[in-house]
Amino acid sequence: MAVNRAREREEQGRLFWVWLLSLPILLLMAAAAAFGTPWPNPLTQRIAMIMLAFPVIFVVGEPVMSGARSTLAGEGRDAGALVAAAAAVAMYASGVLSLITPAPPLAGLAALVVSTYLTLRYATGRY
Repeated sequence: MAVNRAREREEQGRLFWVWLLSLPILLLMAAAAAFGTPWPNPLTQRIAMIMLAFPVIFVVGEPVMSGARSTLAGEGRDAGALVAAAAAVAMYASGVLSLITPAPPLAGLAALVVSTYLTLRYATGRY
């Protein structure tokens, strides 16, 4: 019982950090939608999205990535983690590519995919 409680507290802390870093991404996206153009300017917004998305995906969202690695290695069955990680990495890569190509910047969406996945995993008690 104490192990489950410690694990739940760890997941609560993870959710706190993931949403603390994801809320500025949501605000940047809302500002861009409200003004009709990336705010404050396209390059600054793309860099901010990439910088905010990195810790969400690769640091705080590390259980998603490790779940995907174990699924790929045949050690687990967490298909949700595999899908979330694949979507996040693909979108994050497009965010980095958007700095040098006209690709759409999806790094912010990648962070939101991981944030939503971790939130749903916590809500269902599958952590």
